Amino acid sequence: MPERRKYLRFNTPLDVEYKTLALNPIFGKALIKDLSREGLRFGIKEGVPVGTSVEIALNVPGDNLPVFATGKVAWADGLEAGIKLTKISHPDRTRMLEYVYHEWLKTAHRAHA
Repeated sequence: MPERRKYLRFNTPLDVEYKTLALNPIFGKALIKDLSREGLRFGIKEGVPVGTSVEIALNVPGDNLPVFATGKVAWADGLEAGIKLTKISHPDRTRMLEYVYHEWLKTAHRAHA
């Protein structure tokens, strides 16, 4: 099956707090398993229907202010969910991507050393 993603995924674990924007919201904390410019994947405590809107606060190490974003559940399998980001400020997206890119460079450098 060919890869459909437009952007590289980074496997940098980051803490995230999430809250579904539904009548009976589901909220919790999780560890992001991977993320890209347009989305992220993390473990979730309860099943969440595809299309559900989610508010996200992503903690970037070394940064005092979380990255805030809104997204929609693109897929869910009961234990994990993939979120497509629908609203994130340009500065927040930049902070998030710069951090994961620098972490990726560190691991790439170690792999070639």
